[in-house]
Amino acid sequence: AETSQGRGVLGVVDGWTPLGVEKEEDIKERKEFLRKIGYKR
Repeated sequence: AETSQGRGVLGVVDGWTPLGVEKEEDIKERKEFLRKIGYKR
């Protein structure tokens, strides 16, 4: 879009649907993985 203030992006459509919602077990696994690779303490 373009206005008197300049140009801007109105929205993004990437064409992909969400794969699902992270569950408690998923959160635990993600945090363990991040700690294993040294990203999270």
